[in-house]
Amino acid sequence: MKHLTLLFSFLATGFVMAQNQRFVYEYMFKPDSLDKNNTLKEIMNLDVNQDGSVFYSHLLLERDSVWAAQIENGRSKGTIILDASKVKKSQAKFVVAKRYPAFETVFYYPVNAMNLAVESKAKINWEIRAETDTIEGFKVQKAVTTFAGKIWYAWFTNEIQIQDGPYKFCGLPGLILSVEDDKGDHIFRLIGSKKQSKNLIFSPVKGKAIEVTPQKFNQLWNEFKKDPAKNIKLIHGSAAMSDTLFYDSKSGNPLTKQELIKRKEDGDKAYFRKFNNFIEPQLFK
Repeated sequence: MKHLTLLFSFLATGFVMAQNQRFVYEYMFKPDSLDKNNTLKEIMNLDVNQDGSVFYSHLLLERDSVWAAQIENGRSKGTIILDASKVKKSQAKFVVAKRYPAFETVFYYPVNAMNLAVESKAKINWEIRAETDTIEGFKVQKAVTTFAGKIWYAWFTNEIQIQDGPYKFCGLPGLILSVEDDKGDHIFRLIGSKKQSKNLIFSPVKGKAIEVTPQKFNQLWNEFKKDPAKNIKLIHGSAAMSDTLFYDSKSGNPLTKQELIKRKEDGDKAYFRKFNNFIEPQLFK
């Protein structure tokens, strides 16, 4: 039996597409193109069943658990209060779903309170190299591709017969255990796996997604950057919200609508400055 030591142990042989698996990756990335010394890490899940897969931050699972606990506690007391300060926010905001057997992908990303979805049927063309290595006890082979304007190096194993991998990467004759771009800005590495008891894929995408083209996504992203508090201005400027009070989540002190808007603008603008080194920069240019 071979095993990955950090999270779960599993039998490497016998993985087939019909089985329900959760593969766990560590995602290391440099969010700011002007500060390459700053590296963040996030645990990501790749949920797989016979119909497809979804790749998302593990923190979204924790988020749902926190919300469920708060709702249950509120019901018992007669008042439901959702405290967002108890939820640790994911820095990897994207979700990628794939549909088998064609491996069509859908890229989900939240923009200005909208859950946008960009579908792609484009295939990733790999060049499989002769180089081999071992990762966590699995024999792996190297493959190279050009994707989103970057060169990517992947290591896959045919000991796990699932032609999938993290993010949009797929199409090799075995599971991708590791993949990174040539600058080392984005690195995904498998650290564990476990078998799911049901034929279910966790759905971190809440509500109805809005299907857009890459060009429309880019337009909406730039509109959001130009006026990140636009929705708040519209909603809280309505007559229905005229008497609504807002409070600081930490101090409990009341906030004026102007203070609420300024906090939103300042917070998002700070995010834009520090998070600009995206995997697919053409979507966010």
